[in-house]
Amino acid sequence: MPEIKDIRVPPRIDSLPLGEQEIPHRPPSEGWKLEIQGQVFDYKGGNILLNRQNLAQLIQENLTHLSANYWTTLSRRLAVYRDWASLSIDDPETLGQFLAQLHAFLTKIYGRIKKKFDETIDGVSFHLEEGQLLLNGVNVNAVLDMAKRHRTPKAKIFLKGVRQRLLVLQNNRSGNVNYEKIRDTVDLLAQAIDAELKRYAPSVIELPAPAPRSLGPGDSI
Repeated sequence: MPEIKDIRVPPRIDSLPLGEQEIPHRPPSEGWKLEIQGQVFDYKGGNILLNRQNLAQLIQENLTHLSANYWTTLSRRLAVYRDWASLSIDDPETLGQFLAQLHAFLTKIYGRIKKKFDETIDGVSFHLEEGQLLLNGVNVNAVLDMAKRHRTPKAKIFLKGVRQRLLVLQNNRSGNVNYEKIRDTVDLLAQAIDAELKRYAPSVIELPAPAPRSLGPGDSI
């Protein structure tokens, strides 16, 4: 059975815009530490930290899974942190190492944001990871496998929802070139889901009972 990988829960990133008064204009007393709307950035031992988590590890483990909104907001926070450090830290050598690392992170994040938008058709995001197709973060292969093992009404409803999303991709009205790379995978999964749905008994629609007939003159009970 395909397994959905465990995703480490990342620090929360607020999506509220930053006001000018919220960006510090002088260095705090704690070296590299900078707090932005409750999110604490720091630089220790050659590592950029977010809420005491290693940012490199956070990006590596979650870059393909989290939403574009998360990464857009984080990139804005990092840009603020970069600008603040450039003006506040008086250690050219360490600052150069910090800026190089932060620039590499932003490059990865911006690349992923672009890819997220490129891999979206009519609101349905798609991503192929190690042979597994993810639609809006849902592993289609795993859903199909679980539905085969547990044929329940809920599983049928879930399969129909996934099949509808696949249909959106198959129509590909926007001519998305990235979709063309996974077209065969989508078609095979769509066929597999169609075959699985046929294994379910057709829904029985219960008809209302006929209304009682009024007795006319001369009719007997």
